[in-house]
Amino acid sequence: MTGYGRGEAGGFRVEIRSSNHKNIDIHINVPYYLFSFDPEIRKRVKRKFSRGRIEIYVHRQDTENVKLKVNKSLAREYYNALVSLKDELSIADDVGIDIIASQRDIFVLDEPEINAGEFYDALEIALEELQKSRIEEGRNLVDDIAGRIGMLRTYINRIEDKREDFAASARQRLHDRIKELLGDVPVDESRIIQETAILVEKSDITEEIVRIKSHLNQFEEVLKSGNIIGKKMDFFIQELRREVNTTGSKSQDVEISTNVVEMKHELEKIKEQIQNLQ
Repeated sequence: MTGYGRGEAGGFRVEIRSSNHKNIDIHINVPYYLFSFDPEIRKRVKRKFSRGRIEIYVHRQDTENVKLKVNKSLAREYYNALVSLKDELSIADDVGIDIIASQRDIFVLDEPEINAGEFYDALEIALEELQKSRIEEGRNLVDDIAGRIGMLRTYINRIEDKREDFAASARQRLHDRIKELLGDVPVDESRIIQETAILVEKSDITEEIVRIKSHLNQFEEVLKSGNIIGKKMDFFIQELRREVNTTGSKSQDVEISTNVVEMKHELEKIKEQIQNLQ
């Protein structure tokens, strides 16, 4: 689920961005002097969120007190080693300050004094804003899913109506087809009735329709409860897809097949939206 939050306190500014991810995936970008805060930052994020890619950026506005220290003893060791190597290899060039300065590990940034309370205040403000942002997007996603469930109901009602028409007209269509094939040869009406019964039985999708409607009811109950459980909703999508596929495989009618295709499309869209919900 996407979202954004920002918090400021003391000399700290914290920005947090969230994007879609099926699990919790936390990425922290902080100044070197906040590295030790990493475990606590992750703990506080996990208290509020269980899914999504969470990216945290911390800016320190006040850097006037940061000082650079020089490890003089290490610098001397570098110098002595380079002079020794110069003499051994008979190199004419002198060992200058530029060569010593290129050894970056002799420089150490002095850690500034950190007010942990101010930092965590900024972090909490940003987390609260992010949570509000995600909740608002969540409402929009739920509304979209609810609308798509309504479309699924429309399609399944059309299929149900067409199923009744199919059963009623199956005998006549079978009769016309046989007559077309046999021409003037007399048609055994009892045979027509028997074949019609077999055709209707093979094409009967009553059970699938009942189960689809039941799953849609349960799906709506989960949405209305506000307790969005990703795995449970994934289960409903899986069951609905199976029933819709069975309906399509049994279908002997073009209109039913068309509505089945539309239902599959809506189910794919719902599945995508569920992945965005926490």
